[in-house]
Amino acid sequence: MDTARPSLEQFFMTTHRIESLSDCIFAFSMTLLVMNFTFPGAYSGSEEDITKLFLKEIAKFDRYVLAFVLLAIFWITHHQQFHYIKRTDRPFLWIQIMMLMFIVVVPFTAAWMTGHSHHCITNLIFDVNLLVLGILFLLSWRYATHRTRLVDHDIDKQVVTRVMSRSVLTCLVTLLAMIITFFEPRWSNYAYILTPLLLFLRPFRLR
Repeated sequence: MDTARPSLEQFFMTTHRIESLSDCIFAFSMTLLVMNFTFPGAYSGSEEDITKLFLKEIAKFDRYVLAFVLLAIFWITHHQQFHYIKRTDRPFLWIQIMMLMFIVVVPFTAAWMTGHSHHCITNLIFDVNLLVLGILFLLSWRYATHRTRLVDHDIDKQVVTRVMSRSVLTCLVTLLAMIITFFEPRWSNYAYILTPLLLFLRPFRLR
């Protein structure tokens, strides 16, 4: 009887633990975005002063929505990838851990972008954060599907292409935002509105 142990290359694990951890990280990061707002404390000013303070906070709402929707898109992409990814191995786990590390950073970079949207550097910090995430999602899917390493062997090639194209789209939109940042920082973030709009187009849609 052959009692040889499987090699490291043959060692696979289920995806349940990484999916559970990922959902928690995404939920935590999306919730943490609300900390970009200033919470009311004991204030003895007039109603007019309070109204001005409130309107100042409301002015941040568009970028809060933007960051929240972008995190939601990353979570949807992650969910779609793991619909097809059936197992995992150690290198893939480390790709996921790196990805989650940059997901947690999004509320931090979003806070700088929201508070100083007129500065080029603060917008670039946010853009670089999203670009790294787009690259990691692309790497994750490429690693999983290369020679059907972590997916079913009969996976539809069109599915492989479309999931990959979604991550490529994220990277391209982020690069566009970075270019706009050098010319008009205040408006560069609005380039990200293209992401959810373009994902509805047929080349990026999944059944």
